[in-house]
Amino acid sequence: MAESTLSITFDLLAIEVAVFLGYSVTPDDWTVAELAEIDRYIQAGIRQFYYPPAADGIEAGYKWSFLSPVTTIDTIPTYATGSLAVVDGTCTIATGVWPSWAATHGTLTIGATVYSITSRDGDADLTVVGDDATAAEGGWSLKHAAYQDLPDGLGRVIGDFFFAPAVYHPSVIQTSEARVLAALSRDTDVSYPVMCTVRHKAQVIPAGQRLEVVWWPIPDAAYTMKYTYEAYTGKLTADTNPYPLGGMKYAELVTESCLAIAEQRANDERGSHTEAFFRLLKSGIAADRKQGATYYGPMSTGESEVSSLRDGTYRNGDVTYKGVTW
Repeated sequence: MAESTLSITFDLLAIEVAVFLGYSVTPDDWTVAELAEIDRYIQAGIRQFYYPPAADGIEAGYKWSFLSPVTTIDTIPTYATGSLAVVDGTCTIATGVWPSWAATHGTLTIGATVYSITSRDGDADLTVVGDDATAAEGGWSLKHAAYQDLPDGLGRVIGDFFFAPAVYHPSVIQTSEARVLAALSRDTDVSYPVMCTVRHKAQVIPAGQRLEVVWWPIPDAAYTMKYTYEAYTGKLTADTNPYPLGGMKYAELVTESCLAIAEQRANDERGSHTEAFFRLLKSGIAADRKQGATYYGPMSTGESEVSSLRDGTYRNGDVTYKGVTW
């Protein structure tokens, strides 16, 4: 679906800012320094629009509904296809293909013995530490770790994770990392998840810091989980990311946000564009509240639901896990 022709774009914002600064209306006439200045004011204006400051009648930290989209994630099930044999530290699978995550996120169990995986050497071979062994299908398993990467551009998960309607399981409560890790230290068997935590991973340069979700119990199947998240987006550009989030109805607000930044930084004043920005901001927030849900659920880490969780159990309704019903 095409973007509305009334939506504002990076190129149009650049012309608006250039005219305000007294530069040519023709982009080809701008110098490198002028273009860099225009770009700085646009990016700052976009940030100010996405995360508006507090003002008269506007609370700090207002969250736009369009910054909280819904998406899905598929959990990763245990892999146990075909027969295998361990010979001199090499575990060869007869039928099937070792998953790409086998060495980094996998735990191999043959019978009752856990084998440490050193590397994935091909579709059929793993290097493992352990005694020689053979196993038919059903006599071994490769279990995925409890943690799973979340997409880039995800600022935080808002509320809980939800199974598909046909699965008939309660929502997966988002709770503290300590509670989930404590549950995993007691029990690493697989089942459908009943709780999870979202945490930051170590920063990797140049990719930056990302988030991951940790499930308990470790998923036993590929469940499609739906969740709401706070979206991060990259800088506005002429080619790859020309449209600000929010769409056409916020075009004037975005424009005034960029002009307000230019006004404050180039002229060192808070004048008519700053005034127009806050006036339009109030109207925009009022409209956003009308179209959005009146309650989005827990807006922190789901700790308001912690009373439902005691020692790794979920008490909002009956749940049966490993033969025990709560």
